[in-house]
Amino acid sequence: MKLMRKYSNTKIENLKKERKKGASIQKLMKEFSMPKTSVWNHIHNIKLPEKIKKEIRSRQGGSKKRSEKKWEEAKKQSLLLSKGRNKLFYTAVAMLYWAEGNKKGFVFTNTDGKMINFFIFILEYYFGIKREDIKITIRVFSNLNKKECIDYWAKILNTPKQRITVYMNDGGTKGKARFGICRLTLKNGGYYHKLIQSLIENFYLQIIPL
Repeated sequence: MKLMRKYSNTKIENLKKERKKGASIQKLMKEFSMPKTSVWNHIHNIKLPEKIKKEIRSRQGGSKKRSEKKWEEAKKQSLLLSKGRNKLFYTAVAMLYWAEGNKKGFVFTNTDGKMINFFIFILEYYFGIKREDIKITIRVFSNLNKKECIDYWAKILNTPKQRITVYMNDGGTKGKARFGICRLTLKNGGYYHKLIQSLIENFYLQIIPL
């Protein structure tokens, strides 16, 4: 049986070209939509001139400072939100994300349509996030009906079908969820990820102080 390559030769070659120009791993991950392990697997043997290495390290230092500043801003805002009039909604989204969210980036995954819809509602009305900035991806397993899954998520999330990205599970695994798994990814969600992580910490300390 012939196995299909996960990434095309053209994509890999372009990835390597950008690395040789001095692109950081984080930039490559974002530009080519690849996880860190895959990027590293294809570029770790590339020998970079010392000048380019210094440029990359310099940018990383600036990036670290910007990240620290955003963390400070997120912590300050989270304190205000966790004590404000809409505390209930911020508590809810923080607890949901704590249970079902990705720890490294703003990604929320679940099989419950109502939960996903509730999560999007809070992001829109209480965080001011635009719906078009939320990427919706569903994972459909081999034992499920693709059309039924798309119809279900489009209806319960009140979103056009063309906005839904479908990932067909190619491992032959049978999913127990009737309509597959839905994943929400917030575009440029770095700050909001920090904000929610800060909210989680605030609510935890309110209940279980150190």
